[in-house]
Amino acid sequence: MSGIFDGEQERTDDLPLVSVLVPVYNAERHLERCLDSVLGQSYPAIQVVAIDDGSQDGSPQMLDDYAALHPGVFLVEHRANGGVASARNRAIELAQGEYLCFLDNDDWLDEGCVEALVTAAQERDAQVVCAGYRRPGPDGRVRVEVSLDPSGDWSPFLVVAGWAKLFRRDYVIAARLAYLDTNIGEDICFTLPAVLDALHVEVIPYVGYNWFLNEESVSSTSHKTSDGLDFERMLDTLHDDLVQRGIAIEGLVAHYFVRLVVWFLTYTRHGDGARLSRHNLARYAGWLDDHVPNWRHDPYAAPSLPTGDAPANRLATWLFVHHPHLFALALTVYRA
Repeated sequence: MSGIFDGEQERTDDLPLVSVLVPVYNAERHLERCLDSVLGQSYPAIQVVAIDDGSQDGSPQMLDDYAALHPGVFLVEHRANGGVASARNRAIELAQGEYLCFLDNDDWLDEGCVEALVTAAQERDAQVVCAGYRRPGPDGRVRVEVSLDPSGDWSPFLVVAGWAKLFRRDYVIAARLAYLDTNIGEDICFTLPAVLDALHVEVIPYVGYNWFLNEESVSSTSHKTSDGLDFERMLDTLHDDLVQRGIAIEGLVAHYFVRLVVWFLTYTRHGDGARLSRHNLARYAGWLDDHVPNWRHDPYAAPSLPTGDAPANRLATWLFVHHPHLFALALTVYRA
């Protein structure tokens, strides 16, 4: 496997260092593939910051072994379990690279992924670079592949996760970007302000991140319920943060909140049942009334808008805004 540690590709001082940030929790089954994909990158100037978040399996020893084998490349910290948001925030604090790249412990990168992201960042002097991803399963078959359209209005917002992106570290620190410690949407409170506050965001039609569909640990959507999820706290935190940053809740930003509510209602429809779904529909429509001016006249809530979003998402949002009774009926029918 070619990569960082080939004799011909040792790290050079004239390349910006990229810190790949990996929160690790009980990941021994997939961790080797994840870390080897970083070591196999065509881009040679890489640091790995791995936060062992209180793992109870063999992950801590695996991280120590990698650090011993690759001195100066791995920075490993072991700590009591604090959750993935806290682990990512700690990794940001420890990172030394000019750029930051997030990687989850059961995912992996294509060989040219970091190089493609850095090239785009440098060519356009971007503070944030957004790319696509694929969704492979245990059998290697790709269930979904998402490639971003650089001309699409929605493309910078399409991937809500922190991965499949590159961030300038000085920008992240100056903008006080952080993941929210919550049980739903912790990425959104990092990525949305990151995109909206940046002077330049570059969207590239590149797919190099592999988001593993771990069928043993990922619950079926049909079992999801809103019970116990901190969705409203996440909405409040996100809204208040944007207001404090001086970002107007209008246009695509207002649409983002509307679409986020639509996603949550459809995400929890199976587990909630008809009665709770209707309750949440009224509850979050009321939240939008209080926090998002004129959302009922959202110009982006249309079957053909915003460009770059999936047709099913556009249709669901259009129904929610302009035909709420049909949307409520659709929730019930789709749940059957």
